Amino acid sequence: MLEELKITSLKKWREQRRSGIGGSDIAALMGVSPFATAEDVRRSKVENYDVPETEQMRIGKRIEPFIVREFRCLKPEFSVINPKRLYKRDEIFLATPDRLLCVTEGKPHAILEIKNCEYWSREKRTMAAYQVQWYLFVLGLKFGYVCAMEKGWKLHVQPIVRDEELIERMRDTAQTFWEKIGEKGGAMEKV
Repeated sequence: MLEELKITSLKKWREQRRSGIGGSDIAALMGVSPFATAEDVRRSKVENYDVPETEQMRIGKRIEPFIVREFRCLKPEFSVINPKRLYKRDEIFLATPDRLLCVTEGKPHAILEIKNCEYWSREKRTMAAYQVQWYLFVLGLKFGYVCAMEKGWKLHVQPIVRDEELIERMRDTAQTFWEKIGEKGGAMEKV
C-alpha cells in the first residue's frame, strides 16, 4: 500500500526519513554511493545522525528550479510537478522524488531526479540511476529521468527504464538491513 505524507518542515521530513529506506539510503546500502556507506545509513536510522549540509548541497537545492526549466525545454511533452511529499510503501520503503512528470493532468507518469555536480562521473550516474529505480518501485511507475547539471552549464539527461531484477535485489537488501538493525537494536553487522 502506498501512503503519501506531506512534507511540512525540514525537521518533520528528517523524522519521516528515519522511518524507512529512501533513495539515497538504498544507493549506500547497494554500495554505489560515493557519499555514504551502509554504516552511515545505520547511524541515520538508529542514532538520528544527519549528514551536515555542504555548500554544494545548499546551492544545488537553490538551482533546482533552473535545472527543471532547462529539462522542460528539452522535454516539453511533460508537465513537471514538485510533489513536496514523502511516499511510503509497505511501511519501510520511502521515496522523496525531486519532481514528478505528467503527460496529462493529475496522474504522474515518470520520476525526475535532479543533480548538480562538478563532474558527471560514472559513479554519480550509477548512484542516481539506483535512486530513480527505487522511486519507480515505491511509486509503481515505469520510467524516469536523471537531469544533471555539470560544472554549472552542461546539461545531461539520462532516461531510466524500470529494471525489475535490480528492484528485487534492492528491496531484498533494504528488507534485510531493516530487519537486522531492528533485531540488533541498532548494532550493525556486515549487511
